[in-house]
Amino acid sequence: MGIVSTIPEKCRRCYACVRECPAKAIKVIAGQATVIAEQCVACGNCVKVCTQKAKRIEDATMLVSRMLESGETVVAILAPSFPAAFDGVSPGRVVGALRRLGFSQVWEVAFGAELISRQYAALARQAIRGGDTVISTPCPAIVSYVQKYLPRLQPALARVVSPMIATARAVRSRFGAGVRVVFIGPCIAKKAEIKDPLVQGTVDAALTFEELLELFSTAGIAPGNERPSAFDGPSAYLGRSIPISGGLLRTAGIDADILQNSVLVTEGKDRVLPAFRELADGKSKARVLDVLFCEGCINGPKMVNGLSVFARRDILTDHINEMNAGLAAHDLGETLDGFDEIDLSREFREDAVVLPQPSEEEIAAALRRMRKFGPADQLNCGSCGYPSCRDKAVAVCQGLAEVSMCLPYLVEELEGTLSSLQRSHQATQDKLVQTERLASMGQISAGVAHEINNPLSTILLYSHMLLKAHREGDAESEDIQMIVSEANRCRTIMRGLLDFARQTRVVKAATDLGALVTEVVRAANLRLEEAAGAGAPVGLRVRAEVAPGLPSLLLDAQQIRQMLVNLVQNGIDAVEGRTPACAPACAPAREPGEVVVGAVLSAKRDHVHLTVRDNGCGMPPEVVKEIFTPFYTTKELGKGTGMGLSIVYGVVKMHAGDISVESDPGRGTTFLVRLPAECVEEP
Repeated sequence: MGIVSTIPEKCRRCYACVRECPAKAIKVIAGQATVIAEQCVACGNCVKVCTQKAKRIEDATMLVSRMLESGETVVAILAPSFPAAFDGVSPGRVVGALRRLGFSQVWEVAFGAELISRQYAALARQAIRGGDTVISTPCPAIVSYVQKYLPRLQPALARVVSPMIATARAVRSRFGAGVRVVFIGPCIAKKAEIKDPLVQGTVDAALTFEELLELFSTAGIAPGNERPSAFDGPSAYLGRSIPISGGLLRTAGIDADILQNSVLVTEGKDRVLPAFRELADGKSKARVLDVLFCEGCINGPKMVNGLSVFARRDILTDHINEMNAGLAAHDLGETLDGFDEIDLSREFREDAVVLPQPSEEEIAAALRRMRKFGPADQLNCGSCGYPSCRDKAVAVCQGLAEVSMCLPYLVEELEGTLSSLQRSHQATQDKLVQTERLASMGQISAGVAHEINNPLSTILLYSHMLLKAHREGDAESEDIQMIVSEANRCRTIMRGLLDFARQTRVVKAATDLGALVTEVVRAANLRLEEAAGAGAPVGLRVRAEVAPGLPSLLLDAQQIRQMLVNLVQNGIDAVEGRTPACAPACAPAREPGEVVVGAVLSAKRDHVHLTVRDNGCGMPPEVVKEIFTPFYTTKELGKGTGMGLSIVYGVVKMHAGDISVESDPGRGTTFLVRLPAECVEEP
């Protein structure tokens, strides 16, 4: 885990941290913004903009507490921005509170700024005369950014330690290497700086002002109530101004007049990064750059009040003027001479971050996934945290971003999902209405069938008695035979009504569904071959598609066979009816007629799917809604009773299954039957 990390349960997909990170060191995974430790420069911008407090900072309170409890000499070095942080509490009382907390001495980091000011004065004069470039290094986030992302500018970094390191070295020169040094300030990047291998061991811990308040609270210390105390160590002068933009150059006596373009003073990532890019491209005339990622350290990420940067500047300016009243610069010079032996130089290590650069084809593919098919689609709205859609596409290719971070993309997805839900809702409503209507008809049909079956049985009984009383072949015998035949036809229709109403008993037994489908298909083809001699269309075939390895299932084989026969016959009739009259898009000779019967287990193996599809004339939506209604038929009078699909519906429901239909006029129809896969246990 790095200096800054994410608390996943608090992250809310706002991408503000992505937008504000100058290093783009945040990787979004499943909507969670994760800080990449190797790429992070610890500038703290993500911490400042996160309204959900979803960023966690490496905590040094336990380490410092153990130091203070150990009895060792622990020296606090206090950042010069502290008066602006503890508004309403005099600086002396803050120092007193630190002493009560257990620190042996309290030094000003402003003194470190005085120490390095001489080096910067010399570097600035040399750069302006010789045409070299010097980038100030008190801000560790700036140093880290140059090392990681602009290694071309690394030679321009001033080989001078920061005021924090300079102060710590001064403390150690006075008290020896065994002293413990704790930095206290508003900067998160200082936690990373003290771990830099080239200066590591100089400062033992870095506390933010927020962590210091936590230690005060735990110890029951109210800084405003403490006895005022003066700083230890040498005094500072203009070094106290380094938290203000340009303060370092003022301390070093460097002129930063706006009419001189050899000196550049700026702060904030939105101004610093363009200045760096121009410098790297050779377009800048600046020779001395005093730059900070924050708007001065008085606006660091861990300042502990809500004051504006202007109010904090006023507080700090008043403090500087008060402290410097009566203090002469030459007096400070004599103090600095006492620390001439301190080494204030440093080097910088190679730490470049190299990300894979995607090809143009990969970038174009990522843009298409984001539904950016042309320049007009690339809105560059910045809602994802990237300045342009292309930058976002590059980040997607590098694995740093997700397609779903794009707001216009999400809106389109939402609109598509809403439209799909509306269609699904309408389809469900239609199906529910149809199911309720068919259920009502089933109840009526069951009652009607039972009532009609009784008189039919009587008619058949007396018809057979009359038939026995007459000789075969006479005129009356033929009339009576017609009565028997029509009565049996009525009984068949009544049986279909009972099947539709699910009044027929289901007798389940182990059934080889694959063999059953094959048998139905073979019988259908035999009937077609027999009918071919009577002028039936040539080339119409029924074909089986049975998945291998179908288990033995518990089904009522007779009813399933009847269901399949009805569906297959319906498909055959649809194929034979392919004429321009049946649908505008239908063409009789478009392709060979075919009915395909399929059987396969679902992916979860909990259902068996039976399909019967044909390439016949198809049905319009208004017909599909009615096809399971008893006695509804689109066939010519005398060619169907309208009970075939009603029986199919009843059989499916008796098996606790479901049936659906997809039909495209002119292209064909597919019936899908889903039945629970009650497998027979192996003996």
